[in-house]
Amino acid sequence: MQADAARRRMARGLIAAMFAAAIVVVGPSSPRAEADPGWLNPCNAPGGSYVCDKAEEGAEWLYDKSGTGSLVEGVSEAIDFGTDPLGYMEQKLRSGTQGMFEAFGEELTGKKPSTPSAGN
Repeated sequence: MQADAARRRMARGLIAAMFAAAIVVVGPSSPRAEADPGWLNPCNAPGGSYVCDKAEEGAEWLYDKSGTGSLVEGVSEAIDFGTDPLGYMEQKLRSGTQGMFEAFGEELTGKKPSTPSAGN
């Protein structure tokens, strides 16, 4: 009789576990998280777009005036030279030669070379 009661309890526990697993697998899923929820963005608040635009303009002005552009350019050139020294030297020689021929062309003809159009 005790073995029979133990089997019933075991069967009830197994059925409860299967039911819980079925709910987890088939049940409703949680809503997906958005990558950029709009309500967290302060630029979406009333008047926020004006403030964000002014902050962006200020950041651009600060970047232009701080000399960070030349620092970033110098670091990128150093990385470019470090990864491919021959390619870097070739690029510098090409740009120097092009500049030299453009300057000679201006001196000989007296006019600036025409810039290529976007379609060419």
